[in-house]
Formats: sequence, structure tokens, C-alpha cells
Amino acid sequence: MKFRKVKRRIVVGTTPGIKFLAQIVKGETINFKTMAEMMVTSSTVSKGDTLNVLDSLITQTLFMLEAGHSVKYDGFGTFYPRPKVKAVDTIEDVTADTVKNVGIGFLPEIDARKKMKSVPIHIEDNETPTT
Repeated sequence: MKFRKVKRRIVVGTTPGIKFLAQIVKGETINFKTMAEMMVTSSTVSKGDTLNVLDSLITQTLFMLEAGHSVKYDGFGTFYPRPKVKAVDTIEDVTADTVKNVGIGFLPEIDARKKMKSVPIHIEDNETPTT
């Protein structure tokens, strides 16, 4: 994983001021088509079939999340419904309006976390840190 050196003005903490830190150099976002092409090279499944499976995976995952279920992908992690709610004073005040929104949470499996924690880090040499 690549990082670059950057200069930032930090305004919180015990020693605010100009600081230097590592910032990830993000690669391009990989879309389904590209992911399917990558998966085809390591299996006997066609690109079209792979795209259909990935599309169905998302459709069914969202269906289960909307129904209040968590969805676990072994070796990767668990997606779960993550509501944001407002606390009220009485039980009678709890209504659908007190549920502000429902997002999606993700909890990676231990092996996936360990894999990401052990990824090799490379800091790019740059003459002047970017701001």
C-alpha cells in the first residue's frame, strides 16, 4: 500500500500547528465489470455469469438488510443495519419519526483485519510534502 508525505495544519491536541503525516495514495475504484474480469481469470465461470452472481449478491444482501438481518460473508466480514435513533422521554414518544435514518455497518472478520494490518507500507519519496 502506498502513502505520500503531506503537510497539514493540526488545530487539536496538546501541540497544534504545522505537522507532517502519511496519507494513503488511493488507487482507482474497481467496478463490478473489472472485478468480474479479474474473477474470470481465476475460475471457470464466464464474465456474464460472474456479473449476474455479483448483481444478485448485492440485491439479496440489501433485501436481507432491509428486513433487519445481518449478512455475514465468511472470510470477509458482516454487514448489518445500523440505525441512528433519537432518545425520547417516554415510551409513547417512540415513533417511526424517532428513527432518523438507517445506514449499513460493516464489521470485518478477524482474519481480514489481520490481513489489512500486515499489508506492506511504502512511503513515496517526494521532495516537497503536498499540502
